[in-house]
Amino acid sequence: MIKIELLVANGEVTVVAEGEKVTFRSIDDALAYVRKMATDVDCIRNSWYIRVPLVRILDTLAYASTAKSRSVKETLVNYLRERGLSETNVRVIGPTLQALNLVNNGEFTDDALRIGELYRMGMLSECASLMMKLAQGNCALRGLLSKYRPGDPDSLRQLGLRRRDEVNYTMQLLDFMISGGLLGCIDSLREFLNGKCTTPLCQCCTSYAAYFILSRIPMAKLMDYLNLPNPGYTPVISGREVALVHPGSGDRVAVVGKVAEFNQVNYAPALRALVDSIEQELRRGGMDRAILIIPFTVNYNGCGVGKVYVATYLNGVFTYAEIHEPREFVNPGFK
Repeated sequence: MIKIELLVANGEVTVVAEGEKVTFRSIDDALAYVRKMATDVDCIRNSWYIRVPLVRILDTLAYASTAKSRSVKETLVNYLRERGLSETNVRVIGPTLQALNLVNNGEFTDDALRIGELYRMGMLSECASLMMKLAQGNCALRGLLSKYRPGDPDSLRQLGLRRRDEVNYTMQLLDFMISGGLLGCIDSLREFLNGKCTTPLCQCCTSYAAYFILSRIPMAKLMDYLNLPNPGYTPVISGREVALVHPGSGDRVAVVGKVAEFNQVNYAPALRALVDSIEQELRRGGMDRAILIIPFTVNYNGCGVGKVYVATYLNGVFTYAEIHEPREFVNPGFK
């Protein structure tokens, strides 16, 4: 249950809920706002605040999961003392945890302690999944998740984030959640996109890599080849599944991701054989539309050179296919 207080002073009414304050000029406006909060059960908070790196958040929750007290302030003070850090950090860690729906009325929630336990056990995928679930309760953070382009700080600045630390820490958190806790995937993909001589992407990074690349391709280009008239399709990742989804109609286009490695300089025949096998799988599965994304490396005298194959599949045939250089997806303005 959310604790809501109304403070009246100097002709203004301030609504205080979970530490957030909103001021109105009339009691009627304030009550309308409170009624909306009471009926909008999915939206617990409407503002975003982060001043703490991801690892610090997780470490704090791991400490809290073993503490005797659930008190946020008491636990944070003890945590900071034991690590030789300034107790003034309570002022930034506390609001960050609150924005993530990890505290309630000054105490850590059951979910917060569960995340701490998962982190201590090294269960990062489960940890990220639970954090993603809690993030949906903050409408501001939910908006960031829906419009964020992985690895692109400008996509967050366009949504109102200005401080460098806030942008960087938000990117860490969002990347952690959408990659399913696979922190190594972020570094592996960054190397693949930027390195002149790179190692193959890990198979476990397939979904995150496909999601990242899909988010960098202009949707209008794909819509034409998929014969989709409705604009507004956006990439969505859930666990190992990636799709292009229209938020209004709920229409979904499946995204097939594969990671490959070719040792021959003439990799075209092997790539073609891989694509043919995927095409047969799509036909057997009765799939009428799909997007295929294959990040792959080609071995040139011991140096792995990265490439990205992108194709669209419609009614039994591939309607578009192109091989891209990885660096094209580094630039947010990729066309």
